[in-house]
Amino acid sequence: MKGWIYCLFAALLLLGACNSESKKDTAETTNEESSGLEIVKRPYRNSEQIEYEISVVKGTAIKHGIQKRYYLHGSLYSTIPYIAGKKQGVAYTYYQASLDSEPQIWKEQPYEEDELHGTCKRYHRNGTLQAEYEYKNGLRAVGLKEYTESGKEIEEPKLILTKHRVATGVLIQAQLSDDYDNVDYYIGDLLEGKYMPKKMKALQTRNDVGETVVSQTSGTITITAEYSTRYQNRGVVSKSINL
Repeated sequence: MKGWIYCLFAALLLLGACNSESKKDTAETTNEESSGLEIVKRPYRNSEQIEYEISVVKGTAIKHGIQKRYYLHGSLYSTIPYIAGKKQGVAYTYYQASLDSEPQIWKEQPYEEDELHGTCKRYHRNGTLQAEYEYKNGLRAVGLKEYTESGKEIEEPKLILTKHRVATGVLIQAQLSDDYDNVDYYIGDLLEGKYMPKKMKALQTRNDVGETVVSQTSGTITITAEYSTRYQNRGVVSKSINL
């Protein structure tokens, strides 16, 4: 797949060279034009203010270069790098800022082949690290390191699992050691022991407790919980229980 991307990139360079030869006598030729690219600007609805500024392959909708997005008042909201239509590199999201000041980074997200891949970071408005969490090929890893504005690390909740024999097998109940919002529970093995598959079976939740009945009465079952923190980050904890 990477080979295809770079073949297309080489083709873009060749196209740019051809365009450059045909436009030698044109005084207003821009860098984008000479490289076979063009900048497309899209305003907010019912406004002249630009919302998106996107570099695309000329004559197509294939994104290639940096896509910029702006807040309604004009400060930079995000930058996302694209290669041949796919996110590739580190994308940044910024806090809203006044037009005469440098925007402060809020989110830092690495992409590879259009998928989150690597360590994502979030920052407080004062510039200190707020959170770190990992992805691999678009799959979220267990774990969240989160910090207060003063730099103190916030302890992750513990996942508490209990089991009870029932007529149809084993009832497994799951809950977090502390109160968190938007908690979702899942059952199933993690890839490489730490990455959540894209399709995991969700547990039913009753009174903030996840529940499932499994027919097997021996072996090991893995439960994973995904939750929201007070900083609106998504944390992931996982634990296995022997039946």
